[in-house]
Amino acid sequence: MMKISVRYLRPGRDTREWEQDILADREDMIVSSFRFRLEKPFSPFNQRILIEDGYFGMMFDLLDRWYNVVKIYDEKKELVGYYSDIRTPPEKIRSEKAYQAKDLFLDFWVDLDGTYIILDIDEFQKADLTPEMRGKAKRAARDLKELIEASDYPPSRVEEFDLPQDVFEG
Repeated sequence: MMKISVRYLRPGRDTREWEQDILADREDMIVSSFRFRLEKPFSPFNQRILIEDGYFGMMFDLLDRWYNVVKIYDEKKELVGYYSDIRTPPEKIRSEKAYQAKDLFLDFWVDLDGTYIILDIDEFQKADLTPEMRGKAKRAARDLKELIEASDYPPSRVEEFDLPQDVFEG
């Protein structure tokens, strides 16, 4: 399967880069899949575990939005929830099979029933962002929150795709 490099620039911090398997490269989004490799389960606020090592992710980097959508699947490849990063729209790097975006430090976890948690507010407050970028991040978070509350999340183009059952086998 073809790979794509994903770079998230974290202003005032580091750059995170990883490879994922490309499932679709369209005009409006890049769809890729990956497997979570976590040292410990993801459990924000020390509440219930949302993501465990070995879970699967299907990332939808929407080229015209200030957020992405990641469908999260458990080890049985059953959908368990959604994760969205507030970030700048991704830029494709033509000289490489890659794209990059600036992480704006606000994240959302959305359960299948539409309930949600806004994550990393403390990280956002401490982030080295310009006033303009901070304002755009807040607007994107407000817009995403409104979509979730109106039951318009995830976007219909995300729902067109499901994790292939043969992904990561063999």
